[in-house]
Amino acid sequence: MWLALLQLLCVAFILFPTSVIGSHISDPVAQQFYFITLLVTGLVMAALWWYITSRRRLLEPDLSPRFVRRTHLISAILPMTVLILIALVALGIGRLINPLLLFVLATVCFIVLGILEWREEGDELEDAEGRGPTVADENPPKG
Repeated sequence: MWLALLQLLCVAFILFPTSVIGSHISDPVAQQFYFITLLVTGLVMAALWWYITSRRRLLEPDLSPRFVRRTHLISAILPMTVLILIALVALGIGRLINPLLLFVLATVCFIVLGILEWREEGDELEDAEGRGPTVADENPPKG
């Protein structure tokens, strides 16, 4: 319960650094503050997911282990990405490109990869259930 409350606290707090960065978009201190907030939120999310999945005590019994592993990976990638952005801001990447733009670009890439993986998984499920493409679908009538 404490981890869930901490995650809710982090999510509610994101409004403040978002407001700060909205007022000072090119200020490296505001960028660091924003990214550190996202890092802490991501770490709390990862800790909560780890707790939920440890010994499968809070999971549906039929939840796929593949889904659990994928969510562990996603919850680890978010803090790593934000950590890289924090390092880039510290190195002065803001003189070349706004780090927020890099964050948006990384987010779009994750979304596209997730959609592609979801579509691929859906195709695998259809094939496994025998509802894959039929002969009629492969050879449409001519004319």
